[in-house]
Amino acid sequence: MGRSEAEIERLIRQSGLYAPFTRRLFEQAGLGPGMRVLDVGAGAGGVALLAAEMVGPSGSVVGVDSNPEVLERARPCPPGRLDQRHVRRGRRRRAGAGPRLRRRGRLVLMHQPEPAETLRSVAAMVRGGGIVACQEYNVTSRSMVAFPPTPLWDNALGWIAAALERAGVETEMGFKLRGAFLEAGLPEPRMELNAPVGGEPRWGGYEFAAETLRTLLPLVERFGIATAEEVGVETLAGRLREEMVASGGVGKAPEMVGAWAPRP
Repeated sequence: MGRSEAEIERLIRQSGLYAPFTRRLFEQAGLGPGMRVLDVGAGAGGVALLAAEMVGPSGSVVGVDSNPEVLERARPCPPGRLDQRHVRRGRRRRAGAGPRLRRRGRLVLMHQPEPAETLRSVAAMVRGGGIVACQEYNVTSRSMVAFPPTPLWDNALGWIAAALERAGVETEMGFKLRGAFLEAGLPEPRMELNAPVGGEPRWGGYEFAAETLRTLLPLVERFGIATAEEVGVETLAGRLREEMVASGGVGKAPEMVGAWAPRP
């Protein structure tokens, strides 16, 4: 997805849109005060901040990301801690506090060539009895729909799905989480599926779709999926909003599947 300023803004918008589902995942997985959390693929820090809020002053959150720029944007309060491996503590928590380590990752495995092996290697950092929790998209043209169907929404979300698929991203990683957990040697996970749905003028899904296409536009053009003129990214959010409001319907953003299981 790149490392541009636009991508960082997209990550922030994505975090706000999906935050209620991540909080629900954490609650069901048993995240609470005093626990230690490793946030893999921390991005702009939205998930790390949510986890820090839930573990409280006696817990700790460490976020890891390969992009140092996005981690700088993730700093919630100075002074943060960022070493040469781009590891930072989400808030100033006592590093040794907490009875168990919980590992979480959102939208990480879909970008990995061997998701189960990635999950296995990260789960190895979790103490026995700690929780491994993941959230991944189903980001296909079947999972991102409008009701009633609207041409621009179908086109825009179709362009997103096609670009990701052509780029080698696993666009149904959400449904493949169970298999990845089992292949990684983890117990049968508990799972659930959620998706943002909206049709009102203030719904954030329009801007999220447009910003995602802004990030993916070089791939959309490279793969011959659509031209920049066809996408019209500068006005796309407004046109999506106008079309949806005029239809009186709703749009559904990508499905987010959550899975969690204790490490043996």
